Amino acid sequence: MNKLLTILIFSSLILSSCKRVDRQVDIKIIKVGVFDKNGDSPWCITDALEALKIDPAIDCEVIRASQIVSDEINEFDAIVFPGGSGRGETQSLGDAGMEKLVKMVKEQGKSVVGICAGAYIMTETPDYPSLDLNGCEAIDIEHDHRGHGLSKFSLTKEGKAIFPELKDRKISFCQYYEGPVLVPAKNTDGNSLAVMLSDVHTVDGSPANMTNNKPFIVSASVGKGRVASFVGHPECTPGMRWMLPRIVRWTCNKELISYPENVVRPDFFKNEIIYTKEVQDLQSKYQTMLSGTKEEKLLAIDKVIELACWSSKKWIPGMLRDKDVDVREKASFALVELERTDAIPDLVSAIRNEENSNCKKSMMLNLNKLKEISNQL
Repeated sequence: MNKLLTILIFSSLILSSCKRVDRQVDIKIIKVGVFDKNGDSPWCITDALEALKIDPAIDCEVIRASQIVSDEINEFDAIVFPGGSGRGETQSLGDAGMEKLVKMVKEQGKSVVGICAGAYIMTETPDYPSLDLNGCEAIDIEHDHRGHGLSKFSLTKEGKAIFPELKDRKISFCQYYEGPVLVPAKNTDGNSLAVMLSDVHTVDGSPANMTNNKPFIVSASVGKGRVASFVGHPECTPGMRWMLPRIVRWTCNKELISYPENVVRPDFFKNEIIYTKEVQDLQSKYQTMLSGTKEEKLLAIDKVIELACWSSKKWIPGMLRDKDVDVREKASFALVELERTDAIPDLVSAIRNEENSNCKKSMMLNLNKLKEISNQL
């Protein structure tokens, strides 16, 4: 029986790969490169790649500075600069890479999207290595480490046109992790697509009333090209990850297609969660409980999701290999809730090794749900 299930699982994987190819025959592929400065912030890179896979027409891969300064970059329609280190990204590009990138946007119409650190490098900020692309300046850089949390934001009229799924919502939520405080730069034509409503200043010495009422998503037309920046991290926020492929489509001047309900879930989070010391203590408590008793693990899985724990994505896949069947089964459900499509190989392995028939069936259902999210069915 176990051997038969294993054969069925891997046959399903092969067939789903074939189906994806067949379905995309008539789709014009959007090729996107996610920038990696030689291994910086691997989770930010993985999150961006997995979020982009929501779109059936996007073909994405990791790219390096060496590709940007060579003719290889001509194969790509858009470049995404993920979170991590803004200075590290521009240092990796070097003067030649920065100059070529700006020229490609202005003269060739290349699209660029920045996330958090990537948004930093797209600004016009004095004494900061930046590209002057998104029409904004980053301020209060001396308090860059101001804190993080699940922040509130509200779309502008321009933002609602790009993200109509959120047009009737006064408040939406997105992860924020010490992103730039943006203000309009002088003599620029940048547009604010969303405004941040949360005041994040949990680190000692960081001033209040800096992040709230500042641009949260910005866009700009630069010469022949379009660019956009996220101050926060939609790519790792369950229910909001679709916003990254959508803005990539906009920057590439492609049709803004709709995405399915299994990823467009703006009601997944209902409240702001600023990571104060009290909240961080709770997060640490539940993360510790993930290694506790069976009852503690089952409760902790729910709580790390409820509290929007930034690092929950690191812990849940390993729980597929827990000694308790109930924990293994719940972990597979949690992966779907968190949209952890990068954990598909972990779940395939868990199914292959699972001896409990009911748990195996649940895992297979959840595997299919994850594969649907990443267009593998």
